[in-house]
Amino acid sequence: MARSEKQVAIEVDAASVLLGDEIRIGGRVLSVHDLVHLAGGGKRVTFTSGETLIITPTTTLTVLRTAKGWDGPC
Repeated sequence: MARSEKQVAIEVDAASVLLGDEIRIGGRVLSVHDLVHLAGGGKRVTFTSGETLIITPTTTLTVLRTAKGWDGPC
């Protein structure tokens, strides 16, 4: 049985956002390139495009994350 990668939509907050997550903002899909921890539990997210976004501890976002090891077509 073949193994493949699959993108799944999940909700994240400042504590759970990861490098490589894809966030849709204003109709554009932006990929997380860098994360910097901020005082108070927030994070500064830098995207591969160079744009930045500040996420507070109470911010919740839906992201696409690549989940490895899903069963592919037989």
